[in-house]
Formats: sequence, structure tokens, C-alpha cells
Amino acid sequence: MRGIPTIGDVSRQEWRWVAFWGGLLVTLTLIPYAIAIMAANEQWAFMGVLANPQDGATYFAKIEEGMEGNWLYELQHTPQPHRPAGVFVFYLLLGQLARLIGTSPFIIFHLARIATSLFMFTAIYRLGAYVWLRTRPRRLFFLIASMVTGLGWLMLPFISENNVPPDIGVPEAFPFYAAYANPHFPLSIGCLVMLVGIYIRVFRPDYSQAPTVENGGALVLIYAVILSVVQPPALVAFGAALVGFTVSTAYRQRTIPWHEIRWVAMLALAGLPVLVYYVLLFSTNETFREFNEQNVTPSPNIIFTIASYGVLLMLAIPAINRARKRFDRDGDYLMLLWLVINFIVVYVPHPLQRRFFIGLIIPIVYFVVRALEDYWFERISKRWHRIALIAVFIFILPSNFITLMIPLFGVVANQEQGAQAGLMLDRDYVDMFAWLDEFGAEDEVVLASPDVSLWLPAQTPLRVVYGHPYETVPSGQREDDVLDFFTGRDCNAVFEHAKGFDIDYLVVGPMEIQLAVEARTNNPDEDFVDCITTVIQSIEEPQAIQVFGDVTLYILRDLR
Repeated sequence: MRGIPTIGDVSRQEWRWVAFWGGLLVTLTLIPYAIAIMAANEQWAFMGVLANPQDGATYFAKIEEGMEGNWLYELQHTPQPHRPAGVFVFYLLLGQLARLIGTSPFIIFHLARIATSLFMFTAIYRLGAYVWLRTRPRRLFFLIASMVTGLGWLMLPFISENNVPPDIGVPEAFPFYAAYANPHFPLSIGCLVMLVGIYIRVFRPDYSQAPTVENGGALVLIYAVILSVVQPPALVAFGAALVGFTVSTAYRQRTIPWHEIRWVAMLALAGLPVLVYYVLLFSTNETFREFNEQNVTPSPNIIFTIASYGVLLMLAIPAINRARKRFDRDGDYLMLLWLVINFIVVYVPHPLQRRFFIGLIIPIVYFVVRALEDYWFERISKRWHRIALIAVFIFILPSNFITLMIPLFGVVANQEQGAQAGLMLDRDYVDMFAWLDEFGAEDEVVLASPDVSLWLPAQTPLRVVYGHPYETVPSGQREDDVLDFFTGRDCNAVFEHAKGFDIDYLVVGPMEIQLAVEARTNNPDEDFVDCITTVIQSIEEPQAIQVFGDVTLYILRDLR
């Protein structure tokens, strides 16, 4: 019986180096948040998320639901009650933890983001240690994987709302961006990287142990279960690469590769039950089925993807070419399969293309470091090594600066625009949220503008008519109803389509009034009705009206 290779050993000095750089990178992701918090003032409140606040609000809503003691999730941006499901468990767990320690969704979200980011950066170095014996390639792998992005910043003049280069608009595509965005992306990348390290180790030709608790078999189960629950797409491409590696081994050896089959089965054992659950959920739960159908995240234009990864891929070509020519069981062939399959699943037609960018950077950087060590450094004078690396870093780091700084424009320079982007909100609305959190009943429904409704479930246990393009079901109809009401095109549709729920509150503030003003300005020849006045004229009791500065909350539940 051959033992475990010792290539994965990491010295204390190396761990201190990792702690310094990992801590520095996490600190860099905190600086914009510190600026955003300080930029908040008496009129504007920072809502807590800088990267993709539209989805960030739903994460806070999930934490809020966990704080209510729930272990199953209901779509809080959907007004009608529906059967809850065992999805988004990670954020429900954070909510349970926040309830136990007595903190807010904002605090627990960012504490988790810090912790999972440190785990991810540690895992990246650990993978480098599984591949290389020497310190230099380990550090190169860590620094490039953790910090480098691409040339997406050159594409800024050509981007649109739904078509952005991955290094600027897909946080899960790059570890540093993931660390800035939320806690579940770095957790997923960290677990995936740890899995990769285990499989590189156990697929080496000098390793023949069957999976056990002591040699990483149990860890495969743990990491795979976490990924299956938190970010299932992260398992697909790498799992397919493992299957491809096993099939290739069988073909080349002309025998059944039981060793590989046993280890791949550990991954399947963890992932298949969760997959079966999702299939059953989306086929039997009507609300979640419709949520899944409208949760479409297409990949950006392939030109943008090439811009984001092109420089790294060019550097990696010598190592990729070597892996293509040789069946190397020391990691190269497995990584090549992963790289190719991952690019395929990112662009093969299916609704969740963008989600499969997660982890793609890992095999790319693996081949970059292989090429640097075995090809480029041998052809470039030693005195130019560091200068060349610095030049590459400088050229492909600006995207990190852009992703960190651009949201701050809407927080510091133009807070009204920041409110439209979901970064900020008028404090009068936040005061209204606090009142609803104290006096509103769980699952009551609020009619407000989409920008306000985005954040209401994140700070209260109430629902909204429309607040999110994916998590409001049915999204298109609900959005049209809300916009038609506040613009004055149709006062009745939002109430007529309220099947299975009642609208308990009406919010009227600057953002709702702005919808009406913009509609009348942009369509001067169209006839509009003052729907708000039509509704509030029926309110006679003073206690049915709550005023928070420029925001008025009308209580409709007592009128029915």
C-alpha cells in the first residue's frame, strides 16, 4: 500500500505569508464599504451591499427569514404564500446565527464574507502546495489566482446593462471580486479548490488508497455537500472533468479504473441526492418552478470573455499544449479537461450560463504558472523575470480597481443615482421599514415602487408585490402591475391580479411620485389617472396613515 505524497506540506513561514496577503486582500474589500458607511448622511442610508445590490438585497432577505426562525425558504419578494423549500440554506443559517448572537443581517453578512474569503485564499495556496514543491510557483499561483483579472476594463465603452465582461460584471468568475461581493461565492470557490487539491493528490500514479476518513474521502463528501447546497453549478464542470478523466484512464489502460471510480463516486454520493431534490422541487412546487424558469443568467458576449481571460490564456498556451500532447496523471490532464469542459458549459445553451464561470480561473492560472516555470522563465533572462511579472500585473489589475470603486460613485458623488442602483435609500423609507418591522405582521404585503420593494423584505418580515426580476413570481406581470399603478396607466390591475393575497399597505414617497412624473414627462400625449389619490380617498381613519418625513404609509388592511 503506497502512502500519501508529502508534496502538500506547508511551512509556518508560508502560512504567515498567506495570512499577510490574504488579510491584505480582505482588507482591500473592506475599504469601499468603510467609505460607503461614512458617506451615509441624514438624508441617505447605505443599504449594505456594493457589488450587485439587486441580488444582495435578496441575501439580506434570506438572512432576515432565518432570523425569524425559519429553516425552509419562501420567496419574500413574491406576494402570494407558497410552499417553502430547502434552498438558500446558507443564508438561512446565517440568519439563525444572527438571531443567536443578536446582530443584524448587515453585520452577519459581512462577517461571513470576511471568514469565507480568508478560507478561499487559504484554499488557493493549499492547492498550489498540492501541485508544486517549491515556494515560488506556490506564491505565483496564489497571487495570480487571487488578484489578477483581465482586460475587461478596455471593453467599458461597449458594455450594456446585461452584457458586461466577466472581470467587471461576474463576481464569481474571479476570487478577489468574489470576496468583495458576498460570502457564498468565496465559500464555494474555497470548497471547490480544496476538492481539486484532493483529486490531484489521489489521482497521481503513485497513489492507490481507497477513500477513507483519514485520507480525504470524508472531506470530499463535506466539500461536495456544501457546494451542492450553496452553489451547485460549481460542481458540474469539475465533476464532468473527473468523469472524463476516469473514462480516459479506462481507455488508455484497457481496464476498469476502480481507484478513480471509487473516488469519483464519493463526489456523486454527495451531489446526486441534492440534484434529485432540486429536480423534484422545480417539478412539484409551482412557485419555485416559475422562479427557476425566469432565473435566466446568460453569459456575456464571448468577445468580453476573451478580453477577461485572454492575457492569462496566452501566457498559459505552452503548458496547455504540453498537457494536450501528454496524458499526465500529475494534474495536467485533469486540469485540461476541466478547462475545456468549463468553457463549453459557460456557452452551451441553458438558462444558467453565467453561474458556471465559478472556478474557471483555477485551471487557467494552473497552466499559467506551469508555463511560467517550465517555459517562459527559461526563455527570458532572469533579471527580467520580476519586471515582466510586474508589467503583466499592472496591465491586468485595473478591473479590480473598477469593480471596487465604480459603486462608490453612486454612494459618494451621486446618491440619487445610487438609490436607483439599489445602493442607497432615502432615510424616510428606512424609518418606515423600522415601523413595519415592529408593527407589521409577518407575510403582510406592501405595495411600493420597485426600488423600495427591493429592500423592504431585507429589513422586515413582510412581502412586496414586486421587488426582484427573479424572486418575484410571476415577475413580468407583477412589475407591470406596480408600474401601471404608480404611473397612473391602470389603477385596478394590481388589485385584480392579487390572487391568493391581499395588499395591506401602500407606500407613497419620492420614488413612487418620481415614477408618475417620469411617465407624464416621457409620454405627454398619454392619459394618466392619479391612482394614489383614488386609493387614499377611501381612508378616513387617521390611524390608518403613518408619516415618515416625505414618505407616507397607508394601511389598507382595515378597509377590506
